[in-house]
Amino acid sequence: MSHWDAVVVGGGPAGSATALLLARAGARVLLTERARFPRDKACAEYLSPATTAILERLGRDVVAAIDQATPPPSRLSGMKLIGPHGTSAIGRFRRWSYALPRTTFDTILRDAAARAGAVIKEGAAVEDLIYDGGAVGGVVARETGNGKRETIHARVVIGADGLRSVVARRLGLRRSSAPHRIAFSVHLEGVAGMSDLGEMHIGRPGYIGLGPIGGDLATLALVLPVAVARRRARVLAAHLLPEMERFPGLAGRFANARIVRPVLTTGPFAQWSRRAVAPGGGALLVGDAADFFDPFTGQGIYAALRGAELAAESVLRALPSGGSRPLGASALAGYRAARRRAFAGKWLLERLIGLGVGWPWLAQRVVSRLARRPALADLLVGATGNIVPARAVLAPTSLLQLVW
Repeated sequence: MSHWDAVVVGGGPAGSATALLLARAGARVLLTERARFPRDKACAEYLSPATTAILERLGRDVVAAIDQATPPPSRLSGMKLIGPHGTSAIGRFRRWSYALPRTTFDTILRDAAARAGAVIKEGAAVEDLIYDGGAVGGVVARETGNGKRETIHARVVIGADGLRSVVARRLGLRRSSAPHRIAFSVHLEGVAGMSDLGEMHIGRPGYIGLGPIGGDLATLALVLPVAVARRRARVLAAHLLPEMERFPGLAGRFANARIVRPVLTTGPFAQWSRRAVAPGGGALLVGDAADFFDPFTGQGIYAALRGAELAAESVLRALPSGGSRPLGASALAGYRAARRRAFAGKWLLERLIGLGVGWPWLAQRVVSRLARRPALADLLVGATGNIVPARAVLAPTSLLQLVW
């Protein structure tokens, strides 16, 4: 087939979920992915509690596969925050959340998209966009194995290709802002003191996310300012675990631990797109390609899946009109408005938290307040877990309690 209703660029959670929803509704969908599955990603590998409802909407087969891959020890009942001085606070979820390796999670979603009718093309790197009457009308993809290029036409191109989105860059939409951070991610076996809580350790500088992902495995992500990360990259890649000892809540916990997956890096973060719909129409952005959430809040996968739902709804409304021509910007305008309604409060909360963890004195003050006020800790963790509206934390009374 040389012409598709939709070409989805990127086979991660945002891309696979979008392809699944479109194909299930009868659209002709091609999903392209540069890598070949299973492929790993540097990620916190945490699915916030509200993600479960989206997974249920994606299909019983999806939930069943994830349930099988995540026995209770790798499910989280809340988050533990540890400040720079070792003070800790615990916030509980109203319902547990999943945590599992991206190799498993992404493959589950990719397979579900294929079952729904999407055609999957792995080892296909999208290099450029093509235009039709001022709107995006398809992509140029190169097979990574033999270098063969192919022009693929579509009524809409959906950029779900992550932090360094080719689609967003070709559209001239990519921007960046402070704080600039890089993450070092690793899988470990034998970490002492693991429980059903995810852990966020704030240091001087940077922070660490730590949590179980099944069996005796844990995932750890060290996030540092770009300047620090680049200066110490070689040391961190070769001797990551000794560096953890400077975090009060982690001292001594890696004595019997071993690395079972090489260190992966990703970043710099705080990259975003000026708009989620191409100015001339024919393309839109989903997930990290549209807007990146700081890893501290753990909202990335939720935003990817919820954004996929909003993108699919917008595209399916527009597809019946216009024959075979690309979908115009006006036809896709509803997506931009829907994203604003869904994410505006979360964007603000995430930015405030992202800036706050960069100031150790402020982070210590907030964690101390949360330790004395468990209900406030539950509220904050619930908001970052997308089960409490962000406005509840952004209310003046809540913000005052966090610092006073």
